[in-house]
Amino acid sequence: MPHKTRYQRGEVIYRQGEPSGRIYRAETGFVRLARTTSRGRTITVRHVLPGDYFGEDALATVEHPHGAEALTNAMIVSFDPGDLSDGELLELARNLGEQLRRTMSYEVHLQSGDLKQRVVRYLLELADTPLGAEDAENRLYVRATHELLAEGSGSTRESVSKIVTELREAGLIESGYRHITLLDLDALKALATSVPLETAEG
Repeated sequence: MPHKTRYQRGEVIYRQGEPSGRIYRAETGFVRLARTTSRGRTITVRHVLPGDYFGEDALATVEHPHGAEALTNAMIVSFDPGDLSDGELLELARNLGEQLRRTMSYEVHLQSGDLKQRVVRYLLELADTPLGAEDAENRLYVRATHELLAEGSGSTRESVSKIVTELREAGLIESGYRHITLLDLDALKALATSVPLETAEG
């Protein structure tokens, strides 16, 4: 039987290393799958959007190689893999294929360009998820911490904070607590796609 569970922002759906047993689908909200390395560093594996399945480790009955966390309030449905019909399994396979395509594109962005480009690309990506919204002045903003930006751009919180300061001083963004407003979308998109003269390490 499917089970619906409502999760609050920041709530853990399952932890890395826990036994897998059910497959999940996000009805609403935004979920991050993340892995903690042996050195204690958290790395984003992929993002789960409304309609996406995750927890596919249950098909192989292995432990979860990563954890799942709700980045926004979310309604999650879980299923016993044995209860899925042929049509539902086909839908699952198609959705996981689409997520793989998105993840591969994300990995290319993560591994190319300097840190400023990677941070800007990640901000623009998050703006198209439930973490993005518009304020009373119709300005696009993203609900994100420097820590989340660091984990999503393959860097450190300190390096990302420096980049955020540079973007703010250039008039491209405004930043506050868990809140980054994108002031100049055209300039940010140009920065994300430009070819840097030097490659900076994060």
